[in-house]
Amino acid sequence: MHAYSDSTMGPAPIDEQASIVYLEWQELYESEKPFQVFADVPQGFHGRLTNLVFAPAPPLEIRDLRGREDAYTLDANGFRLVRNRMPAFDLSTKESMESNVVPYLEDLVTKHVDGADFVRCFDWGFRKNVEMTMPKMDVNDKMQMLNPGKQAHCDQSPAGALGRLQYHAPEMVERAERLRIINLWRPLNHPAKDNTLAVCDGSTIVATDLVEADHISSTYLGSTVYGLYSPKHRWHYLRHQTPEEVFLIKIFDSDPDVNAECSLHAAFDYTHVPEDALPRESLEMRFLVVSISEKDRSKDDRD
Repeated sequence: MHAYSDSTMGPAPIDEQASIVYLEWQELYESEKPFQVFADVPQGFHGRLTNLVFAPAPPLEIRDLRGREDAYTLDANGFRLVRNRMPAFDLSTKESMESNVVPYLEDLVTKHVDGADFVRCFDWGFRKNVEMTMPKMDVNDKMQMLNPGKQAHCDQSPAGALGRLQYHAPEMVERAERLRIINLWRPLNHPAKDNTLAVCDGSTIVATDLVEADHISSTYLGSTVYGLYSPKHRWHYLRHQTPEEVFLIKIFDSDPDVNAECSLHAAFDYTHVPEDALPRESLEMRFLVVSISEKDRSKDDRD
């Protein structure tokens, strides 16, 4: 770890030296697309449920954003931090999530993403850094608590992003001049002092660093992206991130002219976890963000 002074108020940032887990390229991928199955299979099934292979990268610097929270933007870096104190909503039921939390956070994304004419949450999930006793992961159960995701990834490939728009907001397919998918990530209940989130500066990612993979469930065929290690990647985190400190992370952007079209992200282990650290708990939501043309916007205003 490396601590250094900063002119802003608050504790000095502390950089970490840690490993990020990346996809490890296999010759098999030349002839077989990477995939993972998240669905029940018949008893006696002996086929593969995945061909994904992951490995930790050499230890790399993960820079602390303390003191520079406002220096990063979605278009330039693929992520940004916003401050928000969410009301004490009930997070324990799907009904409360859909009627209270989702609309509230859709409004937050609309406020903090430039050009957001239409925002719709299409998925969410809870994570906690504890040993799980559930028999299996059910990707269709949004209320199921999962472990932190430690592989460097973006949740949607370009094809997957367009598929999400067609599936969750078909009325916007013809109107979308620009489509983005934005993830919102925030700790819950207490600061994240173990297995916290790291984000990669999207301006340091090139197309050859990304590998598309199919995610197959019983109800949806999705397409995600995993990262291949590159020493050019610049990673960041926010030390002891609180529930009022919210990451917005770009997963996809149809605008090819921005510096950062996406940002890989992954959980990582602190070098030294404080003795008083509670298991990380977090909420992640995924949003379709559509910008419509000026012509359509003018028409909406007239209507």
